[in-house]
Amino acid sequence: MKIITIAFGILLLLLGLGSYAGTGTSSLTALIPAFFGLAILILGVISRPEEGSKNTALFGAVFLSILALFGSVRGVIDLFRLLSGGEVARPTATVAQSVMAALCVAFIVLAVSLTPKFWQGWKAFGHFLGNLLARVVLTIFYFTVFVPFGLGVRLFSDPLHLKSIPAKLWRSRPTGDQTLEEVLRQY
Repeated sequence: MKIITIAFGILLLLLGLGSYAGTGTSSLTALIPAFFGLAILILGVISRPEEGSKNTALFGAVFLSILALFGSVRGVIDLFRLLSGGEVARPTATVAQSVMAALCVAFIVLAVSLTPKFWQGWKAFGHFLGNLLARVVLTIFYFTVFVPFGLGVRLFSDPLHLKSIPAKLWRSRPTGDQTLEEVLRQY
């Protein structure tokens, strides 16, 4: 699977460079497949194919290919419009996005079918990603919702009634000798 991941990264890298050259080096967005390909190539190189190891890099490559697939869906829709005789704004980008979508689908299918117990690794990757994102999202939520609300309540109101009138809090009591009943019922 490591070789397939590296080959997929190289294919995306070549697709990105080819589409960049096909546009006359005028559009930097034509390099998007190359960026995905470079990231997947790096993940393929650092993946560990040993039996029994958690191959998180492979699942990261599959995750990136899913993101690339979502990004290239519009190109597939435009390809059907182009093949039916319609006009598209950028035919080179449409073809590049369609090829990228086909490569991503092929890689995802190969990764799922060739990796034993794929769901366990995917679950481990999801657990890692969820743990990281949950902490980030909850930290942002805490500092954007709870802290301003707490500061506003503390600064502009008196929830513990600490600023009340002293006359309400103090009852004057006669001094001197008290009866046993007054001592037992002080309040």
